[in-house]
Order: sequence, then structure tokens, then C-alpha cells
Amino acid sequence: MIRRLRGELVGRGASAVEVVTGDGVGYEVNVPLGLVDRLPPEGAAVELHTVLVVRDDAFELYGFETARDRELFQRLRTPSGVGPRLALAILGALPPGRIVRAIRAKDHRTLQTVSGVGRKTAERIAIDLADKLDDLGDPAGDLPAAGGPAAAAVQALRALGYQRGQSENAVRHALDALEGRKVGVEELVRRALQHV
Repeated sequence: MIRRLRGELVGRGASAVEVVTGDGVGYEVNVPLGLVDRLPPEGAAVELHTVLVVRDDAFELYGFETARDRELFQRLRTPSGVGPRLALAILGALPPGRIVRAIRAKDHRTLQTVSGVGRKTAERIAIDLADKLDDLGDPAGDLPAAGGPAAAAVQALRALGYQRGQSENAVRHALDALEGRKVGVEELVRRALQHV
């Protein structure tokens, strides 16, 4: 298993990069869309967290910015019908935190925004992984700080019996719809209930 690759970035394409290690071996690494643009310029040192996928006809190396992204990629591959290319497409289309939130909230529509993910695949991903992502961090990272109206609204929805991911997703949608306007907890809960 190749879990990490460190070397010089010598080439880049739309969805893959070439990294030459200190011993002179060049590796082609498939990366999520958008990561290529965030990597340093050619000739600079680069380090990627990697997964080696072995198939009957090929060995493919996939690279990620963080170990958390690598682990999310591994988990996305577990539902039936989701191979490494589709898992990479999901990570390229949506930020990791948003993927985790969508899966926890069973938000099929968000997952279906990814090219190649249909309704059945999105449902399968959500059903298979909804309770298997807790160790990948708190998906509420972009909600306002604890103690504020958003946190109180999430707690209120949880008290009404909604799951944590579902509550956070609904509050996030309500906040987006408010476009920065300040409202009290009751109004935020009322608006969030329209999204559960």
C-alpha cells in the first residue's frame, strides 16, 4: 500500500499529476478536480496522501491533500456501484465537509449534483454511509460558533427528534436563504423546518 507520496511535481493535467520521488521514480497520480490548481508550481516539492487501487488490468494511484480526504475517498468506494473514478468525481465536485453533511442528512439532491451520480446511487451512498462518518470530523464546521442562534436552532431541531446531520443541514439552508440577515432562534428554527 502506498499511503503517502513526496517528491517533485513535474507535470500536471486536468485530473492527474506526475510526481518524481527522490529515487527517480515518476508516479502518475489521479487527483480530485480542483486539486491540480491548488498544488505548487511545477518543479516544487509536493506531498500527497495516496491510495493504490489494484485492478486486473491496472494499478492506479489516487492522491489527496489530507489524510481525511483520503479516508473519505476510501469510504465513498464501499457502497455498491461506486468505484474509484466516481468517488474521485464526488470529491472533486463537492467540498469534503459538504459531502459528509449531505450523507449524514441523507440529502440525495446534493449528491446528485455530481456528474455520474443518479438517484439510486445517491440513496445507496447515503444509506450505506450515514452512520459511518462520525470519525471524519464535525460537519458543522462552517456553522456559526456554538452558543449563537444557529447552534441553538440545531439543538431545538434535535429536541424535536431530527438527526444531527439533518438538523445542521436544515439550519445551514435557512442561513443561506437569509443571506446574512440576523434573526432570532425561533425564526431560524421556523425557516429550518422548511428544509427538513
